[in-house]
Amino acid sequence: MIADRKDKKNLISFMKNALLVGLLFSIVVTSAWFFFESVGTRMLAFVILSTSVVILILKLLFNLVMDRIKCSNMKLADGLFIVFAVLAFAAATISALGAALLFLPNTDKKAYQSLLEIEQAEELAIESEHGTFTGWFVHHTKKNAPLVLYFGGNGENASRRIKWLMEPEQENIYSIFEGYHFAYIDYPSYGTSSGTASEKSLKQYGLAVYDNLIAREDVSNIVVMGYSLGTGVANYVASQRQPAGMILMAPYANGYDLYNNYLNIFYGPLKMLVSFSMRADKFAEKVNLKPLILASQADKDVPYESAAALFQAYKKGCNFVTIDDIEHGEFWGNEEVLSEIKKYLGTLEVGVSLSVSSSR
Repeated sequence: MIADRKDKKNLISFMKNALLVGLLFSIVVTSAWFFFESVGTRMLAFVILSTSVVILILKLLFNLVMDRIKCSNMKLADGLFIVFAVLAFAAATISALGAALLFLPNTDKKAYQSLLEIEQAEELAIESEHGTFTGWFVHHTKKNAPLVLYFGGNGENASRRIKWLMEPEQENIYSIFEGYHFAYIDYPSYGTSSGTASEKSLKQYGLAVYDNLIAREDVSNIVVMGYSLGTGVANYVASQRQPAGMILMAPYANGYDLYNNYLNIFYGPLKMLVSFSMRADKFAEKVNLKPLILASQADKDVPYESAAALFQAYKKGCNFVTIDDIEHGEFWGNEEVLSEIKKYLGTLEVGVSLSVSSSR
């Protein structure tokens, strides 16, 4: 009888502690939900709460089973369960944290409104079975012409980048695409695009956008262009379709390299915690063209070694250019980068002359 009361007292104590922990996590989740607009941060908070609830339920079931089988060494059993719970919680959190760091959905209403007033900028809403993807198509010529399809970095959005590109002071940058149309469609959950960003959804998005744009009467061919996060998408699209060319700024060989750049532990079995593997090095083996890769040894966000590893994977070779001493966010404005891009576009057989004058 005394032992039964003691067991009940221990169970009540455990329940109180569990409820307290649950309450604390609920506060964390609620705070994250209301004070952070980032979808990734909200998802991370949701994963923390969900994992805590699952572990709590498993603990209750564990106690019932141990009590039913009359476990003789509850301290050892509890210790093993704690180890399991810590590992499970860490695995779920790390996996979700990676997505929260990689995807930073955002929009720019001011830039969007400004682009509505620019005649050359055509607003697009691409409908597909995987969602609606929105962005902009810039008519650089009035003729049928090839298109540069841009896949941006994790902190970019279509309205802001296109608005910046079309500002008068960026004439030297905008002019490198002379003779080419230019399009940037937002990733799922970016801008006003529907869905949630993930490796799977980015692959679906990339193909849907490419197929829609290549079918336009004013597009003769497509050159895919990626920056940072978008280089994986560009590689995937090029492995599944046949673009005329591919330009990659600050590319990575795979998502493992990106994760290890933050926390260098994702090897062997720990690779299973990586929710965004995006094997660009594997996609590259199926790419039937010679891309331009631009990388910097001063890039702290995407390891130079990862770009160098990707360079080895293309069966037709690769134009690999190392730009000295520029950081991750400085590719777009760098004169050497712009010169290499213009030179590369001029070598492609897409039926366009870079001497074609554009109306702006």
